[in-house]
Amino acid sequence: MRDRVQSIERGIDVLMTLVAGPKTLTEVMRETKLSKATVFRMLASLSYENVVIKNGDHTYMLGPGCLRLMQGVTHGLGAVTGAGRPALRELWERTGETVAIHVRAGTDRICIEELPSSATIRYTSTVGSSAPLHVGSAGRVLLAFTQPDELRRTLETLHATGEKFDRGKLASELELIRERGYALSEGERVHGAAAITAPVFGRGDFVASLSVLGPDFRFTEDARLKLAPHLRRTAEVIGKALVDAGALSGRSEVVA
Repeated sequence: MRDRVQSIERGIDVLMTLVAGPKTLTEVMRETKLSKATVFRMLASLSYENVVIKNGDHTYMLGPGCLRLMQGVTHGLGAVTGAGRPALRELWERTGETVAIHVRAGTDRICIEELPSSATIRYTSTVGSSAPLHVGSAGRVLLAFTQPDELRRTLETLHATGEKFDRGKLASELELIRERGYALSEGERVHGAAAITAPVFGRGDFVASLSVLGPDFRFTEDARLKLAPHLRRTAEVIGKALVDAGALSGRSEVVA
């Protein structure tokens, strides 16, 4: 039994090394600290259903099978978007801006639901799109409410993938996000875009991040700060809806 668990853990380690992009067998060996025979066996096993594929240049990369896995993740989180849909739509109608829900997927955040603004000039995230967790308000909220040990491991993994960020500055910002219950961002992924994000809780545990996004000339910092209390209340309503719908057990809360 223990051998089977170790085999699964090694397979996951191999997959995580490929998150940053294609790697040779030697590079995977170096990052996982596993033997050549073990890595070769793991990669061969992971080629099943094209979870991992081999390129013509003898590098390995995540394959289309991972997309099917991610579809399973978003379908499994359908309750987040289903039960919370009325509150999500009310927020969309109130702001006139794009409203989106993101969840964590490894060291990335992925958009699982979006109601695009009807304005001619708008900013959208796009369902299925992803970005590193430390980039933008949606990702930093997902980081801020991660348990301390998991947060440390996540930051180490992000650093290992070559992501550039000031850990001290990020730590201070995450603490501020936890204190005020929301995060702001502007122009980090797309020049001229602005966002505000709040956490959604569904059983006393963190579930997702709820964002409102728009062009910075219209969705100014003052406008975002004025929206913050309502955004947090909406996140609380969505969390409560998840519990009431039986999608989650326990309580919903907004962190002060």
